[in-house]
Amino acid sequence: MSSRLQVWLDFGSNTLPTLIGECFWVASERLVAFAWDKDFVSSTLNLSPIHLPFQLSVIKAPHTPFDGLHGLFADSIPDGFGLRLMNQGLSRAGLSLAEINPLHRLAWVGQHGVGALSYKPIIDSTDHRALNQLPEIAEFAKLTEAEIIQVIPPSAIKAGGSALGARPKFWASLTEDGKNIILGDTFKNPSGFIPSLLKFAPAYGDQNEPFYEAACLSLAQVHGIHAASASLLLQDQATALAVKRFDRTASGERVHTQSVAALLNDNFRIPHLDYIDLVRLSGRLSGEPQSEMIFRQACFNVALSIRDDHSKNFAFCMDQQGSWKLSPAFDLCPCDGPNGWHTMTISGEGQNITRDHLLKFAQSIHLSPIVALDAIENALSAASQFEAKSVALGASKSGAKKWAKKLNAIGKELLH
Repeated sequence: MSSRLQVWLDFGSNTLPTLIGECFWVASERLVAFAWDKDFVSSTLNLSPIHLPFQLSVIKAPHTPFDGLHGLFADSIPDGFGLRLMNQGLSRAGLSLAEINPLHRLAWVGQHGVGALSYKPIIDSTDHRALNQLPEIAEFAKLTEAEIIQVIPPSAIKAGGSALGARPKFWASLTEDGKNIILGDTFKNPSGFIPSLLKFAPAYGDQNEPFYEAACLSLAQVHGIHAASASLLLQDQATALAVKRFDRTASGERVHTQSVAALLNDNFRIPHLDYIDLVRLSGRLSGEPQSEMIFRQACFNVALSIRDDHSKNFAFCMDQQGSWKLSPAFDLCPCDGPNGWHTMTISGEGQNITRDHLLKFAQSIHLSPIVALDAIENALSAASQFEAKSVALGASKSGAKKWAKKLNAIGKELLH
């Protein structure tokens, strides 16, 4: 397995999995080579049209930015919190960190990663564990951040070890009321359970973050942004934000989903993209750029100080006919950003973004002044409601007021 791995496209439901190709580990070069399956090449489902176009020859991955792995598959491997759990899971499977290569990681993810890709063979396929105690899952998050992973059960290792992002989180399915939880990516979802991502506050960070993000997602939806749906869960002093997965459907289907980082082979840790690059990418994928939707989210992110707007926090979804569209907005939470900057610039500016920068961006993507001004006004309206909304959801008054003060200062730059 360590040198060869099959990659399958599995939309779930009544669709049979399709072999798309094979990955090979080239030990002498410390990189992965990929070959499309010759039958899949004749399909119209180009899963990574920019950096992995259809061809019959073997395609080697660049060493950067994904450590010798193609972007198409890099989205399946977590970073931060999830990577710590994955390392523990691979260790329990008998591997040392020194011998692990990207194919081991993909095999450990198996069929439980983001989107519709799955990998065979599979390492350590774990049975799912039915839970209904949120505090227990919250404790797993705290133990992981404290590097006390040895006591965490296999179900939690798997559920968190394939979830993306640096903050503590676990794949789960839960009932509408949040009282019944099945930890892990269940693949074929039980009736009445919603595929979700459980997100917890960082053990050593702001404990208000779940409330802030819940407020932002709610405000986004009523101010012109197509955002992920979420609900807060509270049990015995434990709090989690349950975000409905948009790469899964209630009927059990899987949706092919790629981050912008994966599509562009972009190192999301090094800021260099502008929001206009998102517009151009959307046009390249679908033929018709989703200019207004991207502009509205840009305005919202500026007004709400959502500065962690790097290329892994934007994604595109492809349906079973091969059509691409921008995913719902996700990971919407106020933050100061790297050195006070937005990770993605607007009209070349990342720190002191003004109304003029937004209007210049709107003009460059051919939006009418009426649409542009409406987007800005909606973003300002959302920012003005952030304090009350987050406090109503459970955030501390002092924490919400601190952010409200910052949002008010940003708003003054967007008013005129």
